[in-house]
Amino acid sequence: MKQITKENHVEEAEATIACHECDLLISLPELEFGQTASCPRCNHLLTRRFLGAHNRILALSISAFIFLLFALPFPFISFTSQGKEFVISFADSIVNMALMDFFSIAILILFTTLLIPGACLLALIYVLISLQRKRLMPYTHQLLQIVFILVDWNMAEIFLVAILVSFIKVSSLASVFLGLSFWSYVFFIICLIASLSLLDRYQIWQKVKQHD
Repeated sequence: MKQITKENHVEEAEATIACHECDLLISLPELEFGQTASCPRCNHLLTRRFLGAHNRILALSISAFIFLLFALPFPFISFTSQGKEFVISFADSIVNMALMDFFSIAILILFTTLLIPGACLLALIYVLISLQRKRLMPYTHQLLQIVFILVDWNMAEIFLVAILVSFIKVSSLASVFLGLSFWSYVFFIICLIASLSLLDRYQIWQKVKQHD
């Protein structure tokens, strides 16, 4: 990809952006597809523009939300020990935490692994659909702000890592089987990470301003 810094800016369609790392104010032109812009002081990546990025983000976000829904009703993990079979769903893991007097942890898991990622995806899908229309739908600006707030609170992938660590420990004591909900949750995280990796704060806000 071509690098664009302060030295090779063009004068047309410039906008001002502050570097996230050193707070340097930089005037940026409208980037061509495949170009990136870096801070001339600290070389921090400011923004990048991909061809068809918003359509890909929309497709990945919808897929991620569908996989998240599929992760709820089916068995998440099942294991057999001493002739007895135990089946745990995603909801059971949160309820069991609350029943064992770990109520605050249960609430934290509920919000960071389910409610916050789900709300973030719904808000992002709404914003992207709004950008595909001639006029923005109501609350597009507010929901986009919510998206970037919720992204920092998403811990779905951390929850999955914790599950895998527990799986390694339990597998030495019992026969463990991964259910449909587990694989749905894995694909949900893959789609979520892929969509957020394509989401560029500067580019999507510029798109919103163009519609205004």
